[in-house]
Amino acid sequence: MVSTIKKETMNERTTLSPCRVCGGDAFTHHDVLWSELIAQWGLSSGEAEYINVQQGTSCTGCGSNVRSIALADALLRWTRAAMTLKEWVDTAAARRCDILEINEAGTLSGTLSLLPGHRLVRYPECDMMTLPFEARSFDVVVHSDTLEHVPDATRGLRECRRVLRPGGACLFTVPVVVGRLTRGRQGLPVSVHGSEGCTDASLTVHTEFGADVWCRVLESGFDECRIVPYRYPAGLALIAQVAESIPTEGGQW
Repeated sequence: MVSTIKKETMNERTTLSPCRVCGGDAFTHHDVLWSELIAQWGLSSGEAEYINVQQGTSCTGCGSNVRSIALADALLRWTRAAMTLKEWVDTAAARRCDILEINEAGTLSGTLSLLPGHRLVRYPECDMMTLPFEARSFDVVVHSDTLEHVPDATRGLRECRRVLRPGGACLFTVPVVVGRLTRGRQGLPVSVHGSEGCTDASLTVHTEFGADVWCRVLESGFDECRIVPYRYPAGLALIAQVAESIPTEGGQW
């Protein structure tokens, strides 16, 4: 059942700021998790609640869910743009930006595709662990809830870093269970995200990310990692930054 979320009765954890994609302030919600997935993931009721918000609470204006809005928020913070994403794509700075999108980043894909430097590829047809692009080809790499399906997440992030120019950034979301550490699902029963009954092998989960998600970013060679909370703990996005310059032999920047 879909219902309109009313701010005056909302739990504090799910109160939402205006949508960073379109600026709207009305949201609808429906639960998306099912009992088998909750059990496989080992989620508490509170964890299931905020992941349902992450995936199932959406802006009525543009249809973006919380994870997509968090990703838009990260992009706007990285560009220091005090506007919505729909406004940003019309700016000169945005139109100079070369963006690689790996899988559709939720509802952001249609907006990002308006940019002349936008390139969309789809995983697993395009292997995220071996991207078919030369080094330093893009200013931004964007992906949303894709990394958990890549067999080697660190290698996937390392490839994202390789194709970024100095000063560039990889902006992404993954489902994060903030009260635990990251674990691989090797040796555990197969878990498939998507929808109940889905058997699409490309949606098999290889990594369940926890509070140490930032470690994978730094292990893959990025110079900085920022965690952007559009709405903690439901709406988190990461900014994996490449330094604008490299140190000289003497260690000076």
